Amino acid sequence: MAKFGMPSQRVLLIDDSSEDRAMVRSALVRGGTDRRYEFLEAENAVRGLELCNDDSNLPIDCIIVDFHMPQMTGVELLGELLEGDIPRFPVIVLTGSSGTTQASQALQAGAQDYLTKDAIYPVVLSRLVDNAIERHVLMKRLKNSERAADSANRAKSALIGNISHEIRTPMTAVLGLCDVLLQSSLNDDQRNLLSMIRDNGSYLVEIVNDLLDISKMEADMLEIKPLAINLRDFLDDLISIMGVRANENSTTLDVGFADDVPEWIFADPIRLRQILLNLLSNAIKFTPNGKVRLEAQNAGNDSQNLIRFVVEDNGCGIPQEDLENIFLPFMQSGTDLANRSRGTGLGLSICRRLIVAMGGRIDVESVIDEGSSFTITLPLVEAHESMALQDKQTYTLSRTVEEILADCEVVVAEDTRATQVLMRRFIEASGGKVTVLEDGQQLVAHVREHHRSISVVITDLQMPVLDGLDATRAIREFDPHTPVLVLTADALAETRSEAMEAGADDLITKPIDREKFLEMLAHWCECSSEKKSQSCED
Repeated sequence: MAKFGMPSQRVLLIDDSSEDRAMVRSALVRGGTDRRYEFLEAENAVRGLELCNDDSNLPIDCIIVDFHMPQMTGVELLGELLEGDIPRFPVIVLTGSSGTTQASQALQAGAQDYLTKDAIYPVVLSRLVDNAIERHVLMKRLKNSERAADSANRAKSALIGNISHEIRTPMTAVLGLCDVLLQSSLNDDQRNLLSMIRDNGSYLVEIVNDLLDISKMEADMLEIKPLAINLRDFLDDLISIMGVRANENSTTLDVGFADDVPEWIFADPIRLRQILLNLLSNAIKFTPNGKVRLEAQNAGNDSQNLIRFVVEDNGCGIPQEDLENIFLPFMQSGTDLANRSRGTGLGLSICRRLIVAMGGRIDVESVIDEGSSFTITLPLVEAHESMALQDKQTYTLSRTVEEILADCEVVVAEDTRATQVLMRRFIEASGGKVTVLEDGQQLVAHVREHHRSISVVITDLQMPVLDGLDATRAIREFDPHTPVLVLTADALAETRSEAMEAGADDLITKPIDREKFLEMLAHWCECSSEKKSQSCED
């Protein structure tokens, strides 16, 4: 007879055989003498599911269900009880078969355990129920912890993304106005001070870009988009980009291209450029008065086609104990610290993640005072020039930018005062006419009234009253022709896609590169004046 004070377990028995239900009841009572049981019973799974969903009942601690039953099987019941990938209650499945097929099906469906009916012994069954309850509790805790961790990770990524967005907007003004001032008459000291502000602002933007990449990676939002690229031209461009920094550091920089490396390959040009520029930048930084070399090699074998990129230097080297740590986020080697090298410690971590996402690997060898060698190995897919897509960021102009903009009427909708000033300076200094508005509602009203005389519309993505995308959609309802350029601090591919779907023609990302912006603006002014001829359509 049950005694008060004993732990209690509420068990739901689901079996179309009353004899089998009685056998299970008896086994539990005889095996679990240190507790008391309360039983609910159902002759089929449909009735059992009703009992599970009956909120008026006390909570069920465990379900013991037969595998084979009419109307609904035990496995089908498990499917009905799933919350995510865990059933609401711990479930033990009984089967009359000694084979493993039914047991495997039950466990895959979410059962905590299974038992053949010829193995129902009192001690075994009571322990099985205890273990099922305990394991179910642990699984739910683990799942809740995973959800909490995922939620925290997403919140962190969103925070980093928002902070990065807020940094990009004022940096647009800082860098842009530096460019405006550098075009004016300055003495050498003033020019040097402004150049330092611009260079350090550009470095801050690099940090923001790294944070954005990390947040996208942790949120599984990173995209790899292979395109056909001319590899030789691609590497020559990288050397040209890094040439100025190498000269400033008195570092010799060259490139090698093995004869058996195909000229055209498929690769994500943005990500591959990001990886190689990071490695070249590090090599140059730690190799003053030395040599840095980038080389492309064919690393294929009989089983797979591979390409290898090697960045070698004869600089200060990296301690052996730091060779693995340098790929961890926010970590720097002893060499970095000894040389007081600035940086977040994110670059190599991002590189490794990008390389893994591209199906490759990165290896490093280094000797103190002799130099380092970073080797990237990636799958090699050959391409052809005919497969290359035209770079939409390259615009062919019939006249100079100034000549085109002299006939251009631009409307800018932007709520940030500093960016308003910057856009006006850029456009007017190049000969264009500009009207500045402060929100999307003003923009739509202005374009509705003056769209025949407007050459190009520029709208910020985030504005009060009416944002840039909604303003673009509204404009497209009555004016399908005037080019609309969306200005944003968010450089994500999804943002471009959303802007294009809203009816925009192009995207301007912050911080604004003055020369690229004016080239883009001149291109769309030409398109506008030519009434959107077929040659100007994307």
